[in-house]
Amino acid sequence: MRKYLLALVVLFSGSLAAQISIVSSDMPNSGDSVLISVTSSTDTNYVDSTGANYTWDYSTLTPDFQRYEKFDSPLTFPIPFNFLFNPINTSYGNENNILTNLPIPGITLDMAYDFLKESSSKFRQIGAGYTINGIPLPFLYSSDDIIYNFPMDYLDTDSCDYKFGLPIPSIGYYGSEGHRVNVVDGWGTLITPFGTFNTLRVKSTIATVDTVALDALGFGTDIPQPLRYEFKWLATAMQIPVLKIDASDVLGTFTITNVEYQDTLLPGVPQLSIADYSNDNFNSIVYPNPAVDNTILQYTLNEKSTLKIRLTDIVGKTISVIADESQNVGTFQKQINVSELNLSDGVYFVILQTNSGKAVHRIVVSK
Repeated sequence: MRKYLLALVVLFSGSLAAQISIVSSDMPNSGDSVLISVTSSTDTNYVDSTGANYTWDYSTLTPDFQRYEKFDSPLTFPIPFNFLFNPINTSYGNENNILTNLPIPGITLDMAYDFLKESSSKFRQIGAGYTINGIPLPFLYSSDDIIYNFPMDYLDTDSCDYKFGLPIPSIGYYGSEGHRVNVVDGWGTLITPFGTFNTLRVKSTIATVDTVALDALGFGTDIPQPLRYEFKWLATAMQIPVLKIDASDVLGTFTITNVEYQDTLLPGVPQLSIADYSNDNFNSIVYPNPAVDNTILQYTLNEKSTLKIRLTDIVGKTISVIADESQNVGTFQKQINVSELNLSDGVYFVILQTNSGKAVHRIVVSK
């Protein structure tokens, strides 16, 4: 019996260190949603350390807030998004929680969606949809961004060049060209607060150049962007990376910009709605959500600022201006009365804009 138990322990230990391969069936399906914990606490030494049969211990990560990563069928998107993206050319749309502005004066980026296509050999971004100054603008990439090639194994290397261009009515033009290099630079055991996983680690290095043209000036210019890095730990049947770390080269300094990992629902940790993102120096949250009669936006300003708060529908049309004023330092609340605004059941967005940044919260009305 002792020998039998020892054999089981050895077999189990070996399975934890088994080298895996990632294929298309490990990616999401339309309608999937995955709970993510987002944290500002990490150790960059683990980003630099990798290799064969490596163990990455991120068990001490502490979440700042949680959100859902959701993959919506193109059929669920409104006009004009569902005209350009449909089940023939698109697997699903996924909100871009990283992109919160564009390098163009005079515009407000209210929402940004990535549209993705999954096949047995590739996982690629084929286009995007922005809502700019309340105008929904879907567009296809002229060259796709190939995020993964399948099957994916240790030491695989691939690259792609992607490109898109977007005319913006009454403003000008925005485009971008990028070069992505993917290297599967490690395999082994990843430990997070969520659990222990057999993983492949993929390091992506992405160089981009934006092109901006303004109608008022009559000419455009290229704007090289800082080199970006993505470190992703992938496990079988987990849909998205179990752990993902984003970084960039800021004036020659390697800087981590985002850390997120799959997790379970944690009591006491702020639960942001599915489409929340924030690029500001204040904390903001909407509750209750879903809303029946009313919901409250709570926010903190660390400096005196011009404040504008709008409620929009899913394509960016303004339904109500909640606030447009100058406000001092402090913590404030604004009530949004669902009944008085006669809102139908569905999805809406609360957009908070100050001199220093923006927050967007999705609210669900369910009477």
